[in-house]
Amino acid sequence: MIYFISVIILLLLLAFLAFLNFQFKVLFVPSNKLRILEYHSISVNGFEDQITISKDRIIEQFEYLKTNNYTTLWLSEVNDFKVKNLPIPPKSVVLTFDDGFADNHTELYPLLVKYNFKAVCFVVLGRIGQQADWGGKFVSENMTMMNKLQLKAISSHIELGYHTFKHDNYASLSLDEIEKDLQLCQEVIKNEELNVFPALAYTYGGYYRKKGIKQDQFFQVLEKYGIKYALRIGNRINILPFKNNYLIQRIDIRGKDSIKDFKKKVIFGRKKIF
Repeated sequence: MIYFISVIILLLLLAFLAFLNFQFKVLFVPSNKLRILEYHSISVNGFEDQITISKDRIIEQFEYLKTNNYTTLWLSEVNDFKVKNLPIPPKSVVLTFDDGFADNHTELYPLLVKYNFKAVCFVVLGRIGQQADWGGKFVSENMTMMNKLQLKAISSHIELGYHTFKHDNYASLSLDEIEKDLQLCQEVIKNEELNVFPALAYTYGGYYRKKGIKQDQFFQVLEKYGIKYALRIGNRINILPFKNNYLIQRIDIRGKDSIKDFKKKVIFGRKKIF
C-alpha cells in the first residue's frame, strides 16, 4: 500500500513538473530561452490602456531588465545565431513595438539609446507618415505613424519588420488577398528604400489557426514572399530552435501592468501561474 501511494505521489510530481516545463519552460537551459515582449505606443502624459504604456512605467521596466542583466536582441541577430548554430546569450529578450507610432521615434528611441537596448518595430507599411485609420477601442485617428525620415533615423537601435499594409487581420483574408498585401508591403519597402527585416507580426494576432491544408498553404505564401519569421501572441517563452518559424510567441505587455506583473511575465511568460 505504501509503495502504491509512493508511486502515485511520484507520478503526480512528475506530471506537475511536466506542466511547469510546458507552461513556463523551467527545465530548459537559459541559452535556449527567448522572451519576446509585445508593446505598441508610449505616452508622456501618464495615459495608459491596453496598448499604450506611460513613459514612467516603461522606464521602470527597462531599469528592471538592465539591473537584471537581460540582453536585448534584434530578430536578425536571433537569426544569425541560428544560422551559425550558436546559443543566444542567457536572459535574452526581444522588445517589439507594433504599428510604428510616432512616439516610437520621439519617446522609445531616446530610451533605447540611454539604456543601450535594441528593439524591433513592426510597421503598418501602407500608413507611413499617416494617421491610424483602422479603428478599434484603443486606437484613435489622432495617433500618427512615423514617417520615412523617422524610420530611417532610428535604425541604430530599432530594426523594422512587417505589420501588413493597412493593418488587416490575415485570419479574415483569402490567400490571394494576403499575397496582394505582401506585394504592397514589398513595393513600399522598395520605393521608400527602407531596410526591413523579413519578419511579420500578425495584426490582432490573426492567422490561419486551424491545422491542415489551408494553414500549410498560408505558411507557403509567407515563405514565397521571403518572410523568415512570423509572430503571434501566446504569452509563453520561446524555446530555440523554434518549432515553427511562423508561430513564434510573444508576451503581451499591457499599459497598466504593475512592475510585479511585468516581472512575472518576463520570468514565466505570464502573470497568472495557475
